[in-house]
Amino acid sequence: MPRTSVLPNGVHLVTDSRPGGHSAALGLWLVNGTRHQQPGESGYAHLLEHLLFKDTAHRSALELAQRFDAMGGQINAHTGRELTAIHGLVPQHHLNELLALFQELLLEPAFDDHDLAAEREVVFQEMAMVEDTPDEAAEDFAVEQVWPGHPLGLPILGERATLEAATARGVHAYLRRQLQGGRLWVVAVGAVDHDELAAGCEALRRLPTGGAPAVPPPAFTAFQRHVARDGSQTQLQWLMPVPGFADAGRIARTVADALLGGGYSSRLFQELRERRGLVYDVHTRLELYADTGLWLIQTACEPRQADACRKATEAVLATMIEAGPDAAELEHVREHIGAGLVLERDDPEAHAERLARESIYLGRVPDLEEHLGQLQEVGAGDVRRALAEAWSRRAHLAWGPEPQRR
Repeated sequence: MPRTSVLPNGVHLVTDSRPGGHSAALGLWLVNGTRHQQPGESGYAHLLEHLLFKDTAHRSALELAQRFDAMGGQINAHTGRELTAIHGLVPQHHLNELLALFQELLLEPAFDDHDLAAEREVVFQEMAMVEDTPDEAAEDFAVEQVWPGHPLGLPILGERATLEAATARGVHAYLRRQLQGGRLWVVAVGAVDHDELAAGCEALRRLPTGGAPAVPPPAFTAFQRHVARDGSQTQLQWLMPVPGFADAGRIARTVADALLGGGYSSRLFQELRERRGLVYDVHTRLELYADTGLWLIQTACEPRQADACRKATEAVLATMIEAGPDAAELEHVREHIGAGLVLERDDPEAHAERLARESIYLGRVPDLEEHLGQLQEVGAGDVRRALAEAWSRRAHLAWGPEPQRR
């Protein structure tokens, strides 16, 4: 059973102890992402993630890397549009050291302009990788189009000109602005004792109180657009606006998402690949934030088949909205999602991420039985309504070669 507590300055601690295990997953989750960047800071949140692994007040970047390697686990970090996480999976006897090092990274960074220059080049290489990955490039473009002029819509990697002008002093100032107790969650799963973890968070108690600044949600802009790009495939993407993580309809949308693209038996996979052979794969997913979100459908096909693929996809959505799933299909998808929840509990890092997001966005951590019970409450009408509401305001992007016309 997960256990939670809150330090006097607002830092949240969430643990799920698994006695008898030999490993522990640990994550420090900070409410910080593209949403919290001010003008002239595009890309700072992601660049900061890189720079935190440079020198600290006590260790060089090499010494840090050597300690992380010696733990024999998996140490990493990622930045999103609203959250940044530093996380790792290590043998239990290294957990206290990992917690101390993570606090050192966050509270005592010593990166300078030389470090920034090196990591800026690394980020530029990431940008080049995205440019050479059509589905990622198309998604970045599409999100910026549906959320124009809002920090949530900016590319996570940032803008090249802004990063070229960045200084270590400016990024340190950015970090200080984000470091508030009410924006930090410490989450651990596995061979962990909650009280020992709390005792190891002494350094975090020095953070000031406070939470993330209020940033109004973006307005959604629908569009239909083809962007000409070289390549052998056309990327097709649909984006729909949805409410945030805590909205009561989230479970119905989760079920609807799985019915559309959640596996080999999903409607889009069966129609686009198995029946028509138009695509290799098709993906759907929900990206949910504090007060807004996006529902995405993504696939790719030969340019000459783009129109047929678009029509087939939209026909699947129209049919689902009109008739909904039958009882057998609904029961099958409940089993699919429920099995995933059960299996996730045996993956410490995946389970820790779920605990973090639920604690941050819901203010509590539902247990497995509650999750499974919520799935059983979703009916065909709930699925139809969830899809109809989102689909009525969709945006569509085709990204690739212009189709050849005879």
